[in-house]
Amino acid sequence: MMTQNNEPTLDDVLNEFVAEYEKPTAEALESWAARYPQFRNELIDFAVSWTEQLVLPPAPELSAEEEKLLVDRAMSHVQNVVYKRDEASAAQTEARSISSLTGEAKRAGMNAQEFAKACGLDLVLVTKLNNRQIRPLSIPARLVGQIARLVGASVDGVSAYLAGPPQPLAGRSFLARGKPQSAEQHSFADAVRASSLSEAEKARWLDEAAGLDEG
Repeated sequence: MMTQNNEPTLDDVLNEFVAEYEKPTAEALESWAARYPQFRNELIDFAVSWTEQLVLPPAPELSAEEEKLLVDRAMSHVQNVVYKRDEASAAQTEARSISSLTGEAKRAGMNAQEFAKACGLDLVLVTKLNNRQIRPLSIPARLVGQIARLVGASVDGVSAYLAGPPQPLAGRSFLARGKPQSAEQHSFADAVRASSLSEAEKARWLDEAAGLDEG
C-alpha cells in the first residue's frame, strides 16, 4: 500500500524484506536500513525477532495445563483491549474495511512479532497472510477467528481481506529490484511446512489444515 505521496509504508518495507531474503543477514539489514533510514529501528527489531525464531531451539513440549496457561496469558492483552470497547465502538470496528492485518494489529497495540506469537505463527507466515499469498480456502477457520479476536474485527471482515487478490511483492517502482516476484498463492499447509515453527506447532496446524483446499 502506498501513501498519497507514493512513499513506502513500514508494511511495504517489511513485506519486501521478507520476500527478498530467505533469512536476515547483517549485510541485508544494513542495505535496507540505508535505503529506508526512516524505518531503521523497525527493521532492526524485525530482523532480530526473525533471527531468534530461526536459531532458538524449539520450545519444550508442554502439558495441556501449561499450554492453556500460556494461551490464557497471551490472550490477556487482547481481552483487555476488547472488553474496554463499548458496543458502539465495537460495531464501528467490525464495519470498517481491513486494508492490512499487521496494520490492524498495530491498532490493537501489537507489533508484528507480538501479533505472530499471539496467532501461534512466525513472522514469515504472518507476512504471507498479510500479502494474501495463501489460498483462503486452505486457512483453518480457527486461525481466521483468532485473528479477528486479536485485531477486534469481525470474522467476515478478516475472511474478506484474506479472500482478496494477492499483493505483488515487487514491481512497485519504489521497491522493485530486478525481476518482480510471482504473486502465486500457496496452501496454508505448504506455508506451515516451510516455516520456522517447531515440529509440534507445525503438526498442530497441519492437523487443522488437513482436508482443506490444497490446490
